[in-house]
Amino acid sequence: MTSDRSTSRALLIAVAFAVCLVAGSPPRIVGDGGEYLAQAINFSHLRGPALRPADIPDIQARIAAFDPVLAEWDINDATVAGRDRRRDFLHFWFYALLATPALWVVTAVGAAPTFAFAILNLVLLGLALRVALPRLGTAASVLLFASPIIWWIDKAHTEVFTFSLLVIAFALMRERPWWALIAAGAAATQNPPIGIVFGLVFLWVAARGQTFWRDRRVIAGVAVGGVLALLHPAYTYARFGTPSLLLRARRPGLPTLAEMSALVLDPTIGLIGNFPILLIVGIAAAIVIARRDWRRALTPEAAIVAISGAAFLFSCAQTTNFHHGATPSLSRYATWLIPLAVPPLAWLYRHGSRAWQRFLLVAAATSALVSLFAFHPRVPQNSHEPTWLATYLWTHHPAWDNPVPEVFIETELHNEESWAPVATRGCEKILIVGHGTDEGLWPVPCYPAPIPDRCLTAGAVCYANRHGARYDFVPAPGRWTEAPRLKREWTWPKDAEAQVRAQYDAWHWADLSFDPDVVGVLRQSVGADVSVVGRPDRFILTFQNIGADALVRLRPTAPMTGAFIDPQTGATVQPVHVDGPTDDLQTVTVPPGHHLLLLTMRSDHAS
Repeated sequence: MTSDRSTSRALLIAVAFAVCLVAGSPPRIVGDGGEYLAQAINFSHLRGPALRPADIPDIQARIAAFDPVLAEWDINDATVAGRDRRRDFLHFWFYALLATPALWVVTAVGAAPTFAFAILNLVLLGLALRVALPRLGTAASVLLFASPIIWWIDKAHTEVFTFSLLVIAFALMRERPWWALIAAGAAATQNPPIGIVFGLVFLWVAARGQTFWRDRRVIAGVAVGGVLALLHPAYTYARFGTPSLLLRARRPGLPTLAEMSALVLDPTIGLIGNFPILLIVGIAAAIVIARRDWRRALTPEAAIVAISGAAFLFSCAQTTNFHHGATPSLSRYATWLIPLAVPPLAWLYRHGSRAWQRFLLVAAATSALVSLFAFHPRVPQNSHEPTWLATYLWTHHPAWDNPVPEVFIETELHNEESWAPVATRGCEKILIVGHGTDEGLWPVPCYPAPIPDRCLTAGAVCYANRHGARYDFVPAPGRWTEAPRLKREWTWPKDAEAQVRAQYDAWHWADLSFDPDVVGVLRQSVGADVSVVGRPDRFILTFQNIGADALVRLRPTAPMTGAFIDPQTGATVQPVHVDGPTDDLQTVTVPPGHHLLLLTMRSDHAS
C-alpha cells in the first residue's frame, strides 16, 4: 500500500503539475460559466443566492469587463423570477458559493475572476486525489486524474466539483461511509440525480444493523449529507414550486437505448472516442476479476456503482441539449462516469497481480500523455468537430454507427442550428428528414438514391449509409422535440433526381471522389456555387445560384468533351470541349438563365 510520505510527495507533484496546466491556459468563460461567475459575484457582495433586479446591471458589467464576448449576454433572459422578483439561474448556486472566498482573494490582488474557480477546482481535485492514492495506487490514480477531466481544471464549471466528490464518495463508502454520504450529498446539490449515490450508500450502511445507529459519525454523515442532497430541491420548490429548474431542460418521454448509451459508445461525445483507454482498462479489469474470484468482487460497492451508472445514463439522456458546448469533444456528463471505476480499481489494487499492475501503469501513462495534448486546459472548446473515431466510422464504415441526430447534425454543420439534409464530405453517411411532401430531400452533390416510404413521412428521420453504389436506410435513434428544418437550397429538386441518377450512373459514380483536391481539375469558380464529383479523367460539376457572368477555370490532364445539362428537364444546354494538358487554365463560361446545371466532362481517351 502507498505510505503517507509517498502519498504526500505524489500529491505535491500532482498539484504542481495542475498549477502549471492552469498557468498555461488563458482565463476564459465557457458554457454556463457566466452563470456561476454571476452567482459568485452576488455572494461576494453578501447578497444571494438569488439576484435582485437592481444588482443585475452591475454584475453584468463586471462579467462583460472580463469577457467582452458576454457583453450582449442578458442575465434576465437566463434567469427565472421568483415571487419576490429576485431571479435564479437554472443551475444551482452551491458551487458558486464555495468559490466565493477565493473570489474575494483574486479580486483583492487584481487577478481574473475565473481563477477563483480554478483555486476551488484544484482544492477539490487535491482532496479527491489524497483520498484515492492510498486506495487505488499511483497507476489507477494517474488514469483517473490525468484524464479528460483536466480540461475543466481552470473553468467556472461544475465538472471537477462533481468528479472529485464522486471519487471521494466511491472510495470511502466502505471504510468511512460518513464522508461518502457527505460527498455524495454535496455532489447532488448541483445535479439532483446524483442523490441516488447518497441513497444507495445510506441503504447499505443502514443494512448493517445496530452498528449504523451507534456510530455518531455515520449519523452526522447522514444528517449533513441529507441536508446537502435536499438543499437543491427544497430551495427550488420553496421559490418556484418545482424540485429543480433543470427540469425545464428535460426532454419528454423515456430515453432510448441509443441516447442512454451515447455517453459511453458515441464516437463523438462518448468515452469510446475520447477516453477509450478507460474502457479498455474496464474490460481488462472485468476479465481479471472473473478469472480470479468474481464472487468476492460482487460486493455492495459493485452494486452501488452499477445502479448509480444506470441512473446517471438515464438522467443525462433526458437533457434537451444533448450535444452541448463547454467541452473540447467529450460530453461533460461523461465525466460523471469516470469515478465509477474507483471500486473495481480499488479491489484490483488490493488483490491484483503484478502483471495487472504493469498493464495498468502502461495504460495510465499512455492515457495521461494523450490527455495532456487532447485535453490541456488551453485547448479551445470544440464540440462541433468529429473525433478521429467518428470521422473514421462515418466515412469508412457508416453503417457501424448511427448517432443521435443532434450529434451528427451539429458536428457536420459545425454549429447548433438544426437543418437537414446533412452529409459527410464524401456522402458516405447522410441524414434526411421526411416532410410528407413532394420536395427533394437529397443533398447536393450526393447521388440521389430512391428513398423508402418510411423515410418520406413527415417527421421521419433516417440515415442513409453508403455501401458501394447503393445506400441502406435506417431510422435514426433518439427523440426530437422538433424535427430538423429542411434546407431546400441544399437539395436536389425532386424533378431533377432521375436525371442526376442517370448521369452519375453513366460516369460510374461509385468509383469517383467528392474531394476537389482528388479530382484536381477544378481550379476556380466565379459567380456560382460549384460542387464536384469525379476523378481526373471524368467528372461532374454541379452549379447552383448561377450569376449572369458565371464561369469556371479548369486544368484538365487531357482533352475533354462534355456538356451542360439541365437536370430538371434532361435537356442538353450546351456542348463543351477543353484542351489539355496545357500550362494555361481553360475557361468555361456557364450558360445564364438556369437555376441548376450539371457540367459532365470526360477525357476523349477515357473508356
